[in-house]
Amino acid sequence: MSVQTIDWAGLYASEHGRLKKLVRRLVGNKATAEDLVHQAFLKLIATAECGDLANCPAYLTCTARNLALNHLRNTSRRAEIDLPEAEFNAIADSRPSPEMTAILRCELRRVLQAVAGLPPRRREAFVLNKFEGLSYDQIAARQGVSRNTVITQIVAALADLDRRLDQK
Repeated sequence: MSVQTIDWAGLYASEHGRLKKLVRRLVGNKATAEDLVHQAFLKLIATAECGDLANCPAYLTCTARNLALNHLRNTSRRAEIDLPEAEFNAIADSRPSPEMTAILRCELRRVLQAVAGLPPRRREAFVLNKFEGLSYDQIAARQGVSRNTVITQIVAALADLDRRLDQK
């Protein structure tokens, strides 16, 4: 069957009702079924322009069924859950409380002050490694020292920070 020999109006009239019932049984919604049947006909028209279709009703049935199943799968992926307001309000907020935020800011201030109190070369090696993520070799090349010197500086910085933070 070619595009010119297909009686589109006759095919639509004969198949529309049957396909709509089939799809409505699958999706359970009249409006959605109507949309999916129209999509099936559009796919048939697009396919018919590319070549011959020997059995249009079978193609329509298969296409409409697949569209309905895809619709159900996509709907289940985006499903929303209705919760009563009391249950919704009982869900814990994952963000820190204002009090915890204030405590963490104070701790961060303490750590940054302790880091600022390190000797300059030790501080530079520590910041480059822990904050900027540079490797020991990269820091050694940047500072013009050996890798072992960088390791020694970072270990000493950690020990200094541990002592300073334990004192306060």
